[in-house]
Amino acid sequence: MKSRNVLILALVMALVTTMLFNKYLKDLDKKYKKNDNKIAVIVPKAAIKKNQRVTKEMLQTKELSSDSVPADAIKKVQQLEGKYALTDIREGEVLLPFRFTSQFEESEEITRKIREGYRAVSIEANFVESVSNLVQPENYVDIIFSEIIKEGGKNQVNTSLILENVRVLAVGKSLKESDEDSKDSKDSKGSNVTKAQGQESLYTAVTVELKQEDAVKIINADERGNVKFILRSKILQ
Repeated sequence: MKSRNVLILALVMALVTTMLFNKYLKDLDKKYKKNDNKIAVIVPKAAIKKNQRVTKEMLQTKELSSDSVPADAIKKVQQLEGKYALTDIREGEVLLPFRFTSQFEESEEITRKIREGYRAVSIEANFVESVSNLVQPENYVDIIFSEIIKEGGKNQVNTSLILENVRVLAVGKSLKESDEDSKDSKDSKGSNVTKAQGQESLYTAVTVELKQEDAVKIINADERGNVKFILRSKILQ
């Protein structure tokens, strides 16, 4: 009788041991599967403030479960380096592209478009001086200066090239090149009218990005005479 009880106890212990061992194997399998589903994303080492320029030293890589990471989460430091935060961002927060802007994509704050060491300066420009209002943000232009001087009792026009390959930051209040100019709209009579016909694309000033000494030069030229912009091609030579 005693031997029978010992046998039953041994069988029960073996069954319990088997069940515990199987549970351990399942938990271990879940753990490794969970690790396999992790993804590396970029997060801030410390809080980033609105309008702050992002450097690689401010960022680090963190592994998170792929189930908790948005598909468009930033996964490479290079995607953010040099961009500006559009909102305050917390330490360790998963970073998304729409919360950052580059100097060349900025459409709201001109101060975020200006590169380090440069200044923004606006020059009054009429329809002709602005190449028929065809100069747009992120175009590059040459700047021509003309003034009337007296020589031998006669007025002479002196024209010279004062600056080359100058980046345009804005035209009027627009910081981004318009892609709507070719779209038609309806006037009060239902007729098709382009934005150009409606004169919605007109502006009276061009804002360019210059070194401080060049900004002084162009302001002086604008006060003394007439400034015109020459539009450069975007096609790579």
